[in-house]
Amino acid sequence: MTATITQAKWCEFIRREYLDGFVRDGGAVVKFCVPIQQQARAATWNALGVLGCELGYIVVKVDAGITKVSSIDQLLFYIAKQIDWPQLAERVINRLCERERYELPNPSQRPFYERVAERNGIELNIAKINLERALGEEVSAVPELARDFKSAMIQLCLAQMRGGADAPRVAQALIDWLTGSGANINAVKRYQIFTRITRTNARRMLESLLRWVILAGCSGTIILMDLARLAVAKNPRDDKIYYTTTMLYDAYEVLREFVDSIDRLTHCLIAVLPDASFLDEASRRGIALYQALKLRIIDEVRAREVVNPMAALVRLSIHDSEAHV
Repeated sequence: MTATITQAKWCEFIRREYLDGFVRDGGAVVKFCVPIQQQARAATWNALGVLGCELGYIVVKVDAGITKVSSIDQLLFYIAKQIDWPQLAERVINRLCERERYELPNPSQRPFYERVAERNGIELNIAKINLERALGEEVSAVPELARDFKSAMIQLCLAQMRGGADAPRVAQALIDWLTGSGANINAVKRYQIFTRITRTNARRMLESLLRWVILAGCSGTIILMDLARLAVAKNPRDDKIYYTTTMLYDAYEVLREFVDSIDRLTHCLIAVLPDASFLDEASRRGIALYQALKLRIIDEVRAREVVNPMAALVRLSIHDSEAHV
């Protein structure tokens, strides 16, 4: 018998030891939390989402039944679609305004430059030059940003600051590129972006996304991954994604790469919620299928009655008294 920890206690521990400190200060961590009952799954999913919002994190939720977690580019696109990119750009612009010691202007449909100049009693060109210089310096100070991602964010911020009739079109073209919605790379070449996002560069783009969230002044990013769909052995032929054995291997490899590249991530908590059968050594779809991942997250020694909440893998239940194999 192996002990479990209640989802409420574990979530509180995650808040105290990670979200309130380690992750907020720049750390990153991947946690595999295996709900023994469906109630524990829903409760954990909801609790982490609420905690993240309360603490100023960007919270994104990934359902393996809706997006292919076996492809890192599809995973990135799904995450990117949940990000409010114009809002992040606005937050960055406001921080630049404060950095230049300008008073923030009141919201309106007028170009940001004009509102800043009017609010602070300075010439329009001075506000424009100072804010664009500050933007360049701010982005240049983060060499970890991928080149194309950096170009996209600069152009998105400039569109927000300049306003005008073209601003929505520029922003949409950039967002389409980020979310995989734009099939034609020519739509963004004018913004010094020359590469589509594929499996080759998607992980680097995700790393850049995490850093951009911090530049926008957020606490960090929480990625919740519901992987219960991976446990479905036979194709139910419904409207959700079915994972063949090859796709299952690929999905576990994506997770393994997250674990191994954790030092390249920042201000991030990735919480993975697989099905309870994930722990079944006899299952042909569980963790035993992919030793490279198993050896990275399974504790060699586990206490029968005491759970280490800091372990890479924990078993979650609803009640204190429950223990499971």
